[in-house]
Amino acid sequence: MVAFHELSWAPFLLLAARLPLWSAATSVIHETFRRSGANTEMGFALYQIFQQAGLPAPAMTLEMPLGNDPEFIRWVPDVLGSLLPLAQRFDLPLRPLGDLNTLPQRIQAEVSASNSVVTWMALVGAWSRKSA
Repeated sequence: MVAFHELSWAPFLLLAARLPLWSAATSVIHETFRRSGANTEMGFALYQIFQQAGLPAPAMTLEMPLGNDPEFIRWVPDVLGSLLPLAQRFDLPLRPLGDLNTLPQRIQAEVSASNSVVTWMALVGAWSRKSA
């Protein structure tokens, strides 16, 4: 049995678009990863990767955690803070985010005002079994 879990940003970014500040922050994070060379759609690439490795086509699933509490939401400003030097080096649009010191509170306020949930990146699971 061979199994992997990888991310897919596409559904996450699509669902983030309804909240402007959340969307702007997650877009900067995504673009920073993308420009640094990360494959932000590795999850969906697993189907071909398994077969290229000589394994049978995998069974696959997609899961997206949902939430709206501060602990669930705070990863966005936390990750953005960690990636800030790279985002600046890539000259990504940080101005729409406003004051980064107040970003966590403003994102939480936006999500709370929406009376909804936000997602994390989609987790794509793939597994396959090669006969002996």
